[in-house]
Amino acid sequence: MLKRILIGAGALLVLLIAVVVGRTLMVPAAELANIGQAESIDAEGAAQHLAEAVRFRTISHQAGADEAEVVRSAEAFEGFRNWMDATYPAFTAATKREIVGGATLFYTWEGTDTSLDPVLLMSHIDVVPIAPGTEDKWEHPPFAGTIADGYVWGRGTIDNKGSLIAMVEAAERLAAQGFQPTRTILFAFGHDEEIGGGEGNKALAGMLQERGVNLAWVKDEGGVIGHGLLPGVNAPVAMIGVAEKGSISLGVVAYSKGGHSSMPSPAAQTAIGRLARALERIGGDPFESKVDGATRGMIESLAPAVPFTQRMVYANLWLFEPLVRGVMEESPTSAAQLHTTIAPTIVEGGVKENVLPPEARAVVNFRIHPRDTADGIIEHVRAAVDDPDVEIEPLPGIREASKVSNIEGDGYQLITQVIGESFPGVIAAPYLVVGGTDSRHYLPITDNVFRFIPIRMAPEDMARFHGTNERVSVENMGEAVAFYVRLFETLKESDAAN
Repeated sequence: MLKRILIGAGALLVLLIAVVVGRTLMVPAAELANIGQAESIDAEGAAQHLAEAVRFRTISHQAGADEAEVVRSAEAFEGFRNWMDATYPAFTAATKREIVGGATLFYTWEGTDTSLDPVLLMSHIDVVPIAPGTEDKWEHPPFAGTIADGYVWGRGTIDNKGSLIAMVEAAERLAAQGFQPTRTILFAFGHDEEIGGGEGNKALAGMLQERGVNLAWVKDEGGVIGHGLLPGVNAPVAMIGVAEKGSISLGVVAYSKGGHSSMPSPAAQTAIGRLARALERIGGDPFESKVDGATRGMIESLAPAVPFTQRMVYANLWLFEPLVRGVMEESPTSAAQLHTTIAPTIVEGGVKENVLPPEARAVVNFRIHPRDTADGIIEHVRAAVDDPDVEIEPLPGIREASKVSNIEGDGYQLITQVIGESFPGVIAAPYLVVGGTDSRHYLPITDNVFRFIPIRMAPEDMARFHGTNERVSVENMGEAVAFYVRLFETLKESDAAN
C-alpha cells in the first residue's frame, strides 16, 4: 500500500513539474521592436521649449494660501497660456481652445470623421511648491529652466510639463505639415491637478458629459519607462496604469474623563492611551493581499523578460502566487500593489504636560485597492478598534478606486504598439497606480483610462517626483516627441483601416 502511495505521489509530482515547465516554455519570447525614429526630431528644440515652460511658476495653492502667492501663480498661468499661443502657432490654428476654471486649457483638434468617439490626451500645467529649506539643495534653481549636463532641470520637468511639451511639440509638427486626424483628439491641460482638479478637469469632465460626449479612451500621467524599477526584470518596462487606487481618510477620536496628570487613570484608559491602542489595532488588522487584477497582469506581461527560473514563477501564478506575494510584501512600493494600505498621518492630543486631555485625535489615510470600497474600509476599521469610547468618522474627500481598463481593447493595444515602435527594447505592462490622477474625473464618460508618460526613470530618479533636482534628459525629450508623433499617426492609420 505504501509503495503504491509513493508511486502515485511521484507520478503527481512529475505531472506537476511537467505542467509548470510546459507553461513556462509556452511563454512567447519578448517582442522587442527595433524601429528607429521615422523622422528626425529636434530634441534640443523640444528641450529648450520645456526649459521655457519651467520658468512659469505655475504653482497650485491650497485654500488659505498667501494671497500674493495666489496672484503670482495666476499671472504665471496666464503667461504660460500666451506663451503656448506664440510658441505653437500651427497647433493653435488647428485647434479650438476653451479655458475652464480660469486656467485649465482645453483644445479640440477636430477629426475628419466626427461619428467616431474622440480620444482625450491629458497633462497638467500646475506644479507643487518647493519644500521650504531645500532650495539650496537643487543643483540648478528650480524655476530657472537650466539645460546642463544633458538634462533640463526644474520643477515640473517630470511632473508633468515634460510630457505636455512633448505632446504639443508633436501636434505642432504634424499640424504644420497639414495633418488632420480622422478621429477628433482632445487635449486637457489642468491647472489644479496637484490639489484635486476640482475647478479644472472635474469641471471639464462635467461639461463634456452635459454635451453628450463619450470618449473612446483617455491617456494621462501615471506610469513611466522604468529602468531597474522591478527586481529581476532585465528589460526597461513601460508601466501603463490601467487602474488607480482610491483614497479615504478616517478621523479616529478617543475620549476619556481627563484630569490632572498626578492622579491618572490607568494609561490604557486615558484618551491618548485609547488612541494608541486603536491605532495599533488598525495597523494590526491589515486588508487582504492578493496578486490579482492589474498587478497580476503586470507580472504575467513581464514573464518574457525575466530569466527562466523567474519566468517559471511568473507563468505559473496559480501555483506560485504565495511566493510572489511574499516577495512583494517585503517592499512598501510593491506591497502597495497588493492591498489597501493603512497610513496614520496626523496625531493630536494634549495641551500641557500635567493635564490629561479629555480627547485625542488621529487621522489615518487608506489608499483603496480596487477590490475594496470606502464603506467596507469604515466597517473594517470599526470592527478592528472595537471600543465604544473611540469614534471612527470618515473625513471629506472620499475617492473610490477606479474601474480597471480593458487591456484587450483598441486603446491599450495601440498605445503598447506605439511604445514598442518608439522605444526599442522596452516591454509594456499594465499596472495599478497607487496615487491619484485627474483622469478619474472622466470615468463617467469613458470605460478606458491609460496612465503613462514617455519619461525614462531609474530607481535613483524616483525621489525627484515632487522632490529636489527634478529633471528630464534632452535625449528623452526627443524620444517623447517621437512617441507622440507616432501615436497621432498610428491612431489615424488605425481609424482609416477600420
